[in-house]
Order: sequence, then C-alpha cells, then structure tokens
Amino acid sequence: MNIAKTLFFLMTLLCCANAAAQTRTSSLLIEAETGRVLFSENATEKRYPASLTKMMTLYLAFDALEKGEARMDQLLTVSKKAAGMPRSRMGLKENSTISLENAIFAMISRSANDAAVVVAEGLGGSEAQFADKMTRTARELGMKNTRFKNASGLHNKDQVTTAQDMAILAKALIQHFPEYYKLFSVRGFRYGRRYYGNHNLVARFYKGGDGLKTGYVDAAGYHVVGSAVRDGRRLIGVVMGRNSVRERDRHIFKLLDSGFAALKNKARTVDTMNDAPFFEPMKEQSPATSEQEYRQRRVKAAKLSESLDAVATVDASLNMEQNDSVVKNAVIDWGRKRP
Repeated sequence: MNIAKTLFFLMTLLCCANAAAQTRTSSLLIEAETGRVLFSENATEKRYPASLTKMMTLYLAFDALEKGEARMDQLLTVSKKAAGMPRSRMGLKENSTISLENAIFAMISRSANDAAVVVAEGLGGSEAQFADKMTRTARELGMKNTRFKNASGLHNKDQVTTAQDMAILAKALIQHFPEYYKLFSVRGFRYGRRYYGNHNLVARFYKGGDGLKTGYVDAAGYHVVGSAVRDGRRLIGVVMGRNSVRERDRHIFKLLDSGFAALKNKARTVDTMNDAPFFEPMKEQSPATSEQEYRQRRVKAAKLSESLDAVATVDASLNMEQNDSVVKNAVIDWGRKRP
C-alpha cells in the first residue's frame, strides 16, 4: 500500500512538473511594418527574459553611440564584479580594458555576461543604475510588462518580460538604430586567440535572417528572438521557454516559415501545428542551386542546434593572456551574403 501511495505521489509530481514546463512557453510572430499579429501563444504571460535582456543593454549602448555619449573605440574598465560573472562569458580579467565595440560583439555573438556588466558600469555608473534606466526605457517603448534588474539576464525573480514586449524591443532596435542593427547579422568575431560564432542561427542560416538574440537560464528555458526579410517584408518571431536549443531553433524556423507562407498566400494568421518537416531534406540528384544551398544551410543549422545542446551548460570561456597591447578592434566575420 505504501509503495502504491509512493508511486502515485511520484506520478503526481511528474505531471505537475510537465504542466509547469508547458506553462513557461510563449510564442509570437508579427509583421514588423504593420505590427499585425500572425501567431500568438501566451504572448502576454510574464516570463524570465534570460539573455534576451541584453537586447535592452544593446539598445542603450546604441542610443549612447548615436547621441555621441560613447564611442566604439572607447575603452571600458573591467571591474571585479564583471570579471566574476558566470558563464557565458569572455573571461575578462579585473582591471583590464575592452573597447565598447568588442563588448557589443561579445554580447551579440557570445552572449557574454561579463561584457554586459562592463557596458552597464561604463555607461551607467553602476549595473543597478543602468538596470533602472533599462526599465524606464522599456516603459517608454510600450513594454508594459517588463522589469529589468540587471544588464546580463542572469536569473532574478523580479526580472520579467513577455513575448509581446520582446517583439516591441526587437522592432525598436530595427527601426531606431538601422545602422547598428546590422551588427546582429554578424556570423561571428575573433577576439584575442579565439573565434566566437553567433549563437543565433536565424542570423546565420535562415534565408533573409539578420538577427536578433538567444537566451537561456534554468528557470526560463531556451529563448530566441529572430527576424528576417523576404520580398521586402519583415517578420519578427519570439520563442520562449523551450526545453532545448534544438527545440527552440526548430520552433523559430518553423514559425518564420509559416509566417512568410501566410504573407505569400495573403492569410490573416498562420498555423504552426502542422506536420510539415522543419528541416527540409537536401536534393542531391540535380546541380546545386541557390534554393538547394539554402536547404543545405538548414540541415547544417539542425546539426549545429544538436551540438549546441551538448555544450549549452559547459563553461568554455576564454582565458585571455594579459599583455600591454589592448585589442581595440575585433576581426569581424560577416559571412557570405544570403541569396
């Protein structure tokens, strides 16, 4: 009898855990120019933003650059707090310096927490003051359900957002800073002795994709905000709370695919619940075409998602050598332009 009760209790816990995992998911797809919602799933429910937080850190950095309050080659000092940030990070050393440009690429490609704190302290005086400004800016943009407590996205129970608010922020980055927004499409960058590839596979592999950001903490799951342009029309997709890199990337690719199909067919909404394959198989029997090359990239993206799952929780930060010379300009890899 005791065994039966124990099994029943364990099954109840498992069901509750599965329900909790399901309720943290959100998705949203909008047409950027009109704001028209093509797909929505729990889009106004509050979620922990994880490293999507860095989108606002970057927004304020771009704003400071545009206003002349900061320069790309400006050197920022690494504090003890910044140097001690957990992964993902660049491995910056206390009292060393990094240029604002490199810190920006570190946040975009590496999602580096130490770089985010360096920028917050360098531009805001302290991370707390910078986070207050992030929240005020969110309100000004219409992000009604967002509150920031830090610049990196490390878990804080009071730091929350919604898929809807993240779409608003993505749209603001695209419209307010078109020149700086191009930085989100970087394929990767080399800093010191190491190359950092962009974590956002929408920017690297999706046809027409040019950004934006990924995020993950245990309490939130795997997030991504992606944007792409086809035939002169831009879509912004938000996926939150997925259980793996693979699942997150699969969902955002399929969401965008469905959205562009709906625009082509002049449908008002999209249905992402069909059984169509996400990563289309390659055709090997005919000569390579631009469409086949794109399918090959999609297959490569699928394999990369799986490999990222394997290292998602491994600290692979860079242990930089200290020397007299400062790396002011990273070597940027923009990759081959997509057809």
